[in-house]
Amino acid sequence: MLQESRTQNEHLQPQEDNQSRLIPPELAKKHLLYDCPLYIWYASGWIRYNKQLPRMQWFVYVEYRDRFCASHYHVSEFETLAGALDFMEHKAILLELPKICPKQTRKQPIVKTITL
Repeated sequence: MLQESRTQNEHLQPQEDNQSRLIPPELAKKHLLYDCPLYIWYASGWIRYNKQLPRMQWFVYVEYRDRFCASHYHVSEFETLAGALDFMEHKAILLELPKICPKQTRKQPIVKTITL
């Protein structure tokens, strides 16, 4: 049954292009206005608006800390992977981020670890 489901959903898998191989799926970049590190990553997902057919979107997440050292997120949506990657590389570091505390974000940077 799992194999059948996987086969039926193969067309739903996001298409990879050459640009996605150049930029890792996650980055730590320094914000130009707040002078602190941001943790930025992208993911694909399917969304449906007003009972229309689902369509694939790309999401870019920007994670940072507030004054209590809690994580906050800014999410942007893109129709193409190229748009998401361009945002990650050039525009995420210029975002106005509500409740950001540059001091806490520098003191406790977001670090993701992969566990197997």
